Amino acid sequence: MSRSQLGWSSTSPASYAEPRSGLVVHYDSSDQGLAAKSHDACLSYWKSTRDFHTGSARGWTDIGYCVDEDTQILTEDGWRSFEEIGAGDTVLTLDHRTGTSRWQPLLAVNVFPARPRRLLRMEGVGHSSLTTAEHRWPVERRARRERAWATSASLDRGDRILLAAPCTGLPQDPKWSDALVELVAWFWAEEDGTPTGSGAVLHRPERRGPGGAARLRGVLHTLFGPPCEDSAATAGDAPHWREERGRRGAEFHLSARAERLLREQAPGRVPSHAFLRSLTRAQLELFTGVCLAARGNGRSALGHGTREAAEAFQFAAILAGHATSLRHRPPGPRTGPRWRVELLRRAHVSPVAAAARTPAFTVAPESYGGRIWCPTTPDGTWLARRAGTVYFTGNSFMCCAHGYVLEGRGLYRQQAAQPGGNSTHYSVTLATGPKDEITAAQIDAVRALREWLVQDHGVSGRVLGHRDFISTSCPGDKAYRMVEDGTFEQPPGANTGGTNPLIGLKKGDSGEAVKALQELLRYAGQKEALGEHGVDGHYGDGTAEALRLARKSVGSAAKPGYGDKMTGHAYAQLIAAVSRHQSRPESTEAAAA
Repeated sequence: MSRSQLGWSSTSPASYAEPRSGLVVHYDSSDQGLAAKSHDACLSYWKSTRDFHTGSARGWTDIGYCVDEDTQILTEDGWRSFEEIGAGDTVLTLDHRTGTSRWQPLLAVNVFPARPRRLLRMEGVGHSSLTTAEHRWPVERRARRERAWATSASLDRGDRILLAAPCTGLPQDPKWSDALVELVAWFWAEEDGTPTGSGAVLHRPERRGPGGAARLRGVLHTLFGPPCEDSAATAGDAPHWREERGRRGAEFHLSARAERLLREQAPGRVPSHAFLRSLTRAQLELFTGVCLAARGNGRSALGHGTREAAEAFQFAAILAGHATSLRHRPPGPRTGPRWRVELLRRAHVSPVAAAARTPAFTVAPESYGGRIWCPTTPDGTWLARRAGTVYFTGNSFMCCAHGYVLEGRGLYRQQAAQPGGNSTHYSVTLATGPKDEITAAQIDAVRALREWLVQDHGVSGRVLGHRDFISTSCPGDKAYRMVEDGTFEQPPGANTGGTNPLIGLKKGDSGEAVKALQELLRYAGQKEALGEHGVDGHYGDGTAEALRLARKSVGSAAKPGYGDKMTGHAYAQLIAAVSRHQSRPESTEAAAA
């Protein structure tokens, strides 16, 4: 939480400094018991000690980046709210180094309770977001065409938020014929349903152009051969079709078998996410092109009567690399309610520049009383949707017992916490006493703070304890052991010794937690080692060997038996293996359905 959110002036009166040498961990001289209390107790503690800790004698730092309840995340099974996702789910992320997207496992979902807050709204054509001021964004800088990071509060006129990125995890070889892909698109476009099993009817006008009957007629010829009457096909179960003249032009009647082939890929006329993920880039373009020809203006927008069907088209367009938006249109004089999907001309938006050009685009703080949440992914990014607008945004970070980091003096200020290091090191307190619990959220918050200082502000990644500077018990034996064993220098999301359901798993175990472990191993490149059973929820020899090899890939000795149990150290190495493998351009495991 920033100084402003705490009700203080945005800038500390402490003298200017440029600490570059690392981060120093501290604790309180007495037990506080904050882990057993609400977060409000942490705020009271911090404010009551402000005079001592942020005056002329002390100082610490903080961040906390989150989005509102209405912001969704794109998973491999479509858009989901924060209440519908969990660790191990597969989500679309942005590799900010290359500007491409890819599927990665969700490492954590962090949700913070409802309470009065000040968030920053950015709202206008092409964009809607409501975030904390410190929420991070991967941006492109227009002036230098560089990729950088910014916060909601620090976004500048030249900062572009990405709305789309080509996906690197798409199949290279087609699983389905182009004709089947195209026919699924025509099937999707037909809103006049017929009972399952009775055969489908597709209607097209006799007109020139890509949306006319001639194109659909050709696809049916390619898939099922020439048209025939029902009686000609009664001897076998081969899919077939026939054509009749109707009020709206040509009517193409598909046999029950032909309809079943389509419904296998598009139940209820809505293509499944698994089917769409299995298409090559060229086939995704084919699918979206046919959909636009059949139900849209042929170029950039279309409407459909059901949200599920519109979202399927949007999903395909996103994987093809298009910037999209989804809007609900109320019923008109001759039409019912519609869902309109638009393919946008630009793949980026500059909120600050847009707000400077027109009052129709707003960038302003506002009060908010709901929950805020943030996901953790290996890339530190994710694809978000809010009010129909879609964009890539940054990982959200969390330092009290509940995972908040509370700002003291802030950036570029002389510290007053460790004599001999106040101008060279930043400082952070755990707000714990000698016997207090150090929670997993606190550990991860320190890690997030360290990563933020390293990545965004060029600070050394080294973490020290107060006792490294003077003779003192601070930061306590428990915290200092974590300093010495490198716990605080792990990336956010790695094992914190808390209640991670994967920690403690061993050979012989089974269940959903084992499935999550096996999915992570698959993302770490160990699909072969898992063997023929793959992700089956049973911790057997294949899972043990896959874990051992994943640990070996990041430098572990990987002796026999190193995969038989998921220890905290093994978990941290597995997460590192996932991140390393997914950063390789040739990695395709994430695309497997």
